[in-house]
Amino acid sequence: MDSEGILKVYEAIIFDLDQTLIDTSALKKWRDERSWDECYNHLQLTSIYPHVQSLLQSLIVKKIAVVTNSPHVYASKLLEYHQIPYDHLVAYQKHGRNKPYPDQLMSCIEELKVEPAQCMYIGDDPNDIVAAKIAGFHAVGFCFGNLGLAEMIFHMPDGIVSNYHQLFHYVQKQDDVFFQDKLKGLYDHAMSAQQARDGKRYVKLLKDASNLGHGQAQYKLSKLLEKNPALVDREKDSDYYLWEAAKLMVAEAIYEIGYRYEIDNQTELAEPFLRTSANLGLPHAQFFFGKTKLKANDSSAKANVSHRWMKKSVTSGLEKGQSMLEQVSRIVAFEADLDNRLFFERGTSIYYLDSYLPEQRFEDFFSQEIIKIKDKEESGILYFLEQLESLLLKDIAICYVPSSDKENLDSGIRKIAQRLSTKQAIDATNCLVRYQSKEKSSLGGDRSIEAHMNTMLVENKGKIVGKHVLLLDDITTSGSALIASEQLLMQAGALHVTKLALGRTKS
Repeated sequence: MDSEGILKVYEAIIFDLDQTLIDTSALKKWRDERSWDECYNHLQLTSIYPHVQSLLQSLIVKKIAVVTNSPHVYASKLLEYHQIPYDHLVAYQKHGRNKPYPDQLMSCIEELKVEPAQCMYIGDDPNDIVAAKIAGFHAVGFCFGNLGLAEMIFHMPDGIVSNYHQLFHYVQKQDDVFFQDKLKGLYDHAMSAQQARDGKRYVKLLKDASNLGHGQAQYKLSKLLEKNPALVDREKDSDYYLWEAAKLMVAEAIYEIGYRYEIDNQTELAEPFLRTSANLGLPHAQFFFGKTKLKANDSSAKANVSHRWMKKSVTSGLEKGQSMLEQVSRIVAFEADLDNRLFFERGTSIYYLDSYLPEQRFEDFFSQEIIKIKDKEESGILYFLEQLESLLLKDIAICYVPSSDKENLDSGIRKIAQRLSTKQAIDATNCLVRYQSKEKSSLGGDRSIEAHMNTMLVENKGKIVGKHVLLLDDITTSGSALIASEQLLMQAGALHVTKLALGRTKS
């Protein structure tokens, strides 16, 4: 540490080039075409980002380098044109591995004679973050004006900045022990003021710590301003501080963003935020993410994935997750048993007992039994009851896919479901209802999931809310009827749906 208190933790600050040090978007067409002469002739169309030079001046005691996937001649001409000083340049390696591999970064620090832990790498692309983290560098995402911020968060850099003024304070916060102490002191005093119920002082200290880049202070301030919008200064409202905290990878802030999307039914937007905060170790994020995975429509292993996250949340100390973990554990064990005893179609996540052979339905024994179910014959019903009874789980809710004919309320598969429900299971056979007849798929009717969803609804929801549902069908071909039924049950509040058909059509 020198006489001014600068703790030189990072001996080298290394930058990406395009869209990090210099805005080269005007050259994109020529860069994509690899028309480098055109790039050289139009360097005047590029611009250095604001405050780059002043930042580099402040870093004069450190080693400065540039690592880019652009060609060496192009990079050196660009750096010279904008008079950017540097100690070493590593460009595209024709016969080596480039980012996202760490090779270029490792080559750079070998030349600079510094260790990975002493290096900070700043880049605008997720590949920059991947390479830096593999190399063992401190990885900083650069999202000018917050462009591409969400995607950058999902790649979990150590921090994100949106301009070079922020980067100056970010480096200062990492290196200057006095600055670190000041930030910690402001935040600690803010927490003391909160405990003393000194609201005015609490707000002032929280704002001071937030504006100097304290992530937890920014998150707490965002929550405070959400409840008290009158305290907002200019444009720095609750959302502003929430995203600033997320840029510093505060798990609570990232979870909050995901949760807001989730309650707005924007599950696709919510999922990566919830996953990221869970990966950052936030117990209630791990719990909530585990719950959302049970709702996924595209994963054959969703119960197993959910179980892993639920277990992590409980291991991390979330006591309220224990009950849900036990429920999901039973689901996982139930489906593991099915895996050992039944066939499984991975693309649709449907279990089935055997193949139905329409062309041999009068010769093949199993296919004959399926026909008996269609005809509601008692011998066929007894045959399949014997096959299914040993698979049952206590307190599981049993539903069935209703007939395409809304008037057919007493199908063979419903009879099976009702009789199984007497074996300590919940009779939920009056939950899924076909309110509008649909032409049978086997006769050329629409097989799409939408066609089924648009002709069915869920009644008596209390029987399936928060429950593990066993959903039965007699024959599945495309799986659309079972998938549509699953989605309707999940939308109505079911915890998880296990789809099981007696037979799967095999041509």
